[in-house]
Amino acid sequence: MLKIGKVLAAKLEEKNMTQKDIAKMLNISPGAFSAYVTDTNFPRLDILVEICQILDIDLNHLLNLQNHENMDLLIQGKDEAKVIHFMRSLSHKEREILMESIQSSIRIIEKMRDLKE
Repeated sequence: MLKIGKVLAAKLEEKNMTQKDIAKMLNISPGAFSAYVTDTNFPRLDILVEICQILDIDLNHLLNLQNHENMDLLIQGKDEAKVIHFMRSLSHKEREILMESIQSSIRIIEKMRDLKE
């Protein structure tokens, strides 16, 4: 499980807030928030977004998304999962070919959008 407790604890201290304070703001029990700080439970994404807003935490940084270590957390739906699974199965050369095709498709879609405007 992804560990975020130390960051949450540090930000609480920095903001001079208690776990009880933020739990009340999130409309969850203090015990539920405590489980996030001790890394025994991970918050739902909607709760995590609220936590980041309250504590002024960059969600991408918190989840290490900038390093692509936890990119699977961003997958939205079966179609994206299929594309990612397929891409991960390709050789380097096959990926290059796929990316060239995707870039061509992007240019076509952007031209279509421009024509609509």
